[in-house]
This record gives sequence, C-alpha cells and structure tokens, in this order.
Amino acid sequence: MKKGLLSILAGALLVVGCQNYDDQFDSLEQQINALAAQASAITQVQSDLSALATQVSALAGQISAADLASVTSQVDAIKTQIDGLASVGEEVDNLNEEVDEILEALGELLEANAVITQNIKITNEAELEYVESLIGTEDDDPTVIISGALDVNNTTLSTDALAARVNAVVSKIRTVIGAVTITASATIDASTLGFIDGQATISHGVDISKLATVSKELSLGHYGDIDLSILVTASSLTLSNAASITTLNIGNLTGTLLTRDYAIATDVSLGDIALTTSFNAPKAGTFSWGFDAAQTTSLVITVSPTAKVFINSLPSTTATITLNNGGDGSEGHFGALKTIGPNVTFTNPAKAIDLSVLATSSGTLVIDGVASASLPALVNQGGPISAALAGTFSAPLLIDAASITTSTTASIEVKSVNDYNNYTTSGTFETLIAKAQAKSIDLGFFPGLKSATLTMAGTKSTAYAVTVTQSSTVLADLTVDGTTNTLSVSGAAKLTSLTTAGEITDFTVASTQTITSIEFGHTFISGDTAATVTVSDVTGITSLDMSSLTKVKTVYLAGNTKLASVTPPSSTVLAEPVAAISVILKGNALTGEYTKAVAGSETTPYAQAAITSTELAGFKTFIEAYAAQTDRTASGSASATSGYPTITYDMNVDVVTITGGTTTDTLSDALSVAVDAAVNQGLDATDNTADDASNGANGVDTKNELALIQ
Repeated sequence: MKKGLLSILAGALLVVGCQNYDDQFDSLEQQINALAAQASAITQVQSDLSALATQVSALAGQISAADLASVTSQVDAIKTQIDGLASVGEEVDNLNEEVDEILEALGELLEANAVITQNIKITNEAELEYVESLIGTEDDDPTVIISGALDVNNTTLSTDALAARVNAVVSKIRTVIGAVTITASATIDASTLGFIDGQATISHGVDISKLATVSKELSLGHYGDIDLSILVTASSLTLSNAASITTLNIGNLTGTLLTRDYAIATDVSLGDIALTTSFNAPKAGTFSWGFDAAQTTSLVITVSPTAKVFINSLPSTTATITLNNGGDGSEGHFGALKTIGPNVTFTNPAKAIDLSVLATSSGTLVIDGVASASLPALVNQGGPISAALAGTFSAPLLIDAASITTSTTASIEVKSVNDYNNYTTSGTFETLIAKAQAKSIDLGFFPGLKSATLTMAGTKSTAYAVTVTQSSTVLADLTVDGTTNTLSVSGAAKLTSLTTAGEITDFTVASTQTITSIEFGHTFISGDTAATVTVSDVTGITSLDMSSLTKVKTVYLAGNTKLASVTPPSSTVLAEPVAAISVILKGNALTGEYTKAVAGSETTPYAQAAITSTELAGFKTFIEAYAAQTDRTASGSASATSGYPTITYDMNVDVVTITGGTTTDTLSDALSVAVDAAVNQGLDATDNTADDASNGANGVDTKNELALIQ
C-alpha cells in the first residue's frame, strides 16, 4: 500500500503544479505526533486520520483533482484498515512510519520539480534577472512547475549572452498551470516544456519538441519542417504560418485543427483530428490522417496528384469524401474503412487503392484510376461501383445489386451474377469468375466474354442452369464447378475448351464445331435424378473420357464426325435400378472389325458373328453392370426384341473392317440381312426365331447383338 501511495504522489507531481507545502506538512507532522501519544484511543486515531484526509483534501484547489483524489483514497484505505482494531498501538507506529516515508518522498519530489506559484514574465533584462532568482539554471537544479501564466518575449534579449540566459531559464520549465505566450526573435529552448494547462501562443523559433498536452487553444507560428509528433492533446490547433510549412507531423494529436491550407507542404501527417469541408495540401506527396470515427460531413482533400494517401483508421463515412490524387504512382490506403453510407459518393482516383475491409458500399464508389480493383470483403452493394480503368475487378463475396463499371476488356470476379444489366457499363469485359453462382446464368448476355469460370451453388432441389448459345460469339474457354443442375452448350462459335468439376445432373454440348477438348471431372448430385451426358454435332472433338462420371443413366454421342475414342462412364458406381438406362452411339468416327457368321447345316457347324471394338466393349461392360443389378431383371431370350427392361441402346461402329479386311462399312450395314444373312437367321437358317443373333436393323440394340461384342 505504501508503494502504491508513493507512486501516485510521484506521478502527480511530475505533471501538475502545487504551492509551498511547508506549513501544511508541519501541521500534519504535529497531528501524527499527537496520534502516537493517544494510541490507546481508537476513536482518536480515526479522528486524526480524518483530519489528515481533510488537510490533504484542502489542497485540491492547487493540485489536479484527479491526482489528489487518488491520494485521498489511499488515506481513506489506511483509515479503513485501522477501523475495528481493539488495540492501535502497533498500527499507529506503522502509520507513523508510513507518513514519514510519504513526507520524505514528497520532499524529494518537490525538490526535483520546484513549484513557483506566480506569473512569470521575461520581456526585458530586469525581468530576466528576477526570474533567474526563482529558477536555478545549473545542470543539477530542478525543473520547475509554474502555477501561473508564462510570458516570454526575447525581442530585447536577442544578443548571444542574453539569449543564452533566456534559454537557460526557459529550458528549466516543465509544466505551466496557466496561459503561455512565447515570442522569439532569437531561438528559445522550451524543449523541456511538456504540459500547459491553459491556452498557448508560441512563435516560430521556439523549440517545443517535448510538448505533449495543451488543455485549451494552441496557436503556433512555426514554419518549415514541423515535427510535433509528441503532441497528443490540444483543444484546438492554429498554425499561423501554414503557407510556409514544408512538412507537418501532428500524427498523434487529438483535437481540432483550425488551419486547413498548406500551400507548399510536401508531407502531412494528421492525428485523430476531425476534418470538415476541405483540407488543402496541393504539394503533399504523402498525406496521413488518423481520424478513427465515422465521417459525417462532406470533405474534399486536395494533395499532390502523385500523392500516397494513408487514411487507415477511418471506419465509415455517411458523407461524401473526395480525393484528387490520380497521377502516376498515386496510392490510397483505407485499411479500416468498412462502410460507405447511402446517398454519398466516395471518390479516389489513385492508381492503387487498399479497400481490403470494405464490406458495405451503399453509396457510390468511384475508383477510376486503379488497374486492379480488389474488394475482398465487399458483401453489400447499394450504389454504383466505378473502376473504369480496371483490368481486373475482384469482389468474391459480392452479389451485384447495382452497376459495376470496369475497362472493356476486364476480368470480373464476383460471388454471383444477379442482374445482367449491372454489367452493361463494363461493355465487352472478357473474363467472368463467379465463386458461388446462386441462380441460372446465360453467358450470351456478355457479348465480349472469352473465358468463364463458374462455381454453381445449386442443390438437388434447385434448377440452376449454365447456358451457352450462339450469342456467345467469342467465348473460348469454359470451366464449370460446384453443383449445377443443367449445363447446356449449343452453337458456341469459338468455344474450344470445356472443363467440369463438382456435380452436374444434365450435361449437353451440341452443334459446337470448334470445341476440341472436353475434360470431365464432375459427378452426380445426390438426391437428384441420375446423370446424363449428351455430345452431338461437335465436329472438332476427337476423344472423350467419361470414366470419372458416376451414376450416369444416359449417354448420347451422335454426329461427332472426328470422335474416334470414347471411354464410358463408371461401371461400378451406378444409378439405382429405378433409373432407365440409355446409350446411343452413332454418326461418330469409331472403328472396329466385324467377322461374319457362317451358316450351318445338318452336317456343318454354325459359326457366330463377332464384333471387335474397344469402345463397344467398354459400353457392353457398362450395360451389363446395370443389367446385373438385383432389382433389374432380364426378359426375352433370343428374338429381335429381346433385351433388358428399362435398358435401351443403339451402338454403332462407324468404320468396320469386314471379314479379313476386304470390305469396310458401318456396323449397322454389316449386321444387315444383305451383308450377313447368317447372323440374322441363326443355326436354323430361319428369320425371327430364337437363335437369330441380329434383328437386321440399326447397330447393336438387342441383347443378342450385345453378346457378339468381343
């Protein structure tokens, strides 16, 4: 407790003034002696301690109320500890020792910071001599606290000798409890001055490098390079020679800045200072502002066109803010700005901008200078966003609610495209990335789009579709991920590459002659219908690998005139037996071999036909895997209509070599009666009987024909 009380007293005397305490502490000492003499009476201890508290409290007019309150509370705590004791002898001895320590500490503190309880004026040599009698100027003399006004003017004291004496005196002043006026015609050293409880007017040439607090108005005449980084508090600050200030650092100041025009300042750093209407520093290459509350009044900040602006404490604005730095190398840093309010405009044309925590832009955001607009936290949009020169625009959490303007060749990244009209001001932007597309999207509404990467946010219950039509005249590359109910591509004149991932129920690519690569990577949507795959009239595709596709019920590959290699979907992860299975292969470029059947007789054996095709063999495995499902039964045994219920197929090989390489034809022709009567009549050489291996029409479309595949 003693240490706590001593530390509070020490702190108080370092920053505030007080008057001469000799009489008061003499009285205090007498009362303690009386207390010791009457130690047997607890009531007297309480009474005298109350008197002690009263004596200390009586000093409140001269000592800071807050600091004195701390001292008084400690005395009260001592009294509380004594309350209830039956015998106070030992406690009184301890108390006496403690007060002795307090008195000793107070004496040391008062010696270290002498207190002068009068006004100090130094404007001529006589006044200087008088003040020198009050304030020691030797190195080991204490700094002083002036409880009164301070007025220094060295106009008539500017010779080297007199100026040195003025400096020696003023440099010993640490605290002033009163108004301060310092006027310098020669340099004055006030570098020890840290606290002024009053208003202050200080001219250029006065060193106030340690000044931290001014309780009222502060007016400074300084110019050139000004560093007031120690200054933390002033009710208001006026800089009367602002037109001649070259750099200004008040980066830790809280208060009001009344001077807003700095014609030649090249570097400006402002603290937690409210600004209204305008701030002008047209030459400032660096501008920092530490205001950390919402901006509620309109503000125009004028700096150098190439300036780097740091406004990294401003959390929000409900008023229009306009900056002008749009030249080469310009930057705008708004690292704490989370909200731009409605019906206002935030404008910064800088070439690089940090808006990394901006979550809500309800008003208009204009950042027309950036080459890359990054808004990683933006969720809510209530007004237009303009980044007219941006080659990239990234807002991965944003679902657009108003217009977005970029360069005409930009890459745009959003969470989800909500309204096509919000992108018309971006004209022919070329790349679209949607991170969680929450509705169907038709890419034909973006006439300049060359590349799209879409992650769909569908479910088994949605009907989200990705649609590409002939309107997508320049789309060359498409990637679809996430959960997509339907992917449909038709007539895309320039599309060359399509990649899928995630989950897709219905996949269709049709009448797209330029596509050369389809990379399947998706699977089915659990709870939805089984997957389907359609690729038709895609004349540039040469191969398809569907092995990664699972629970596929429909495969339709037709009219793909260069498609020579096909790997079927998974034969192990199957749709449920309730799903109707369909496989159609025709009009492609598949190849194989066909060995004709050899008719038999009562004396010669019948030799069955054989189909050799890698693709058909793969699909045979696919079909038979479904046929083997427990709840899916086979019916029929040999006729032209025999097959599996709910499993249909028509699989053709487009170029087959028939019997020894002598003839080429399609598989459907090879199975016809005209080419191979024996396969159509079987061992009994009779049409439409149980041993017929082919029905003579189409490709492989019956169970018996399926059995011919090797």
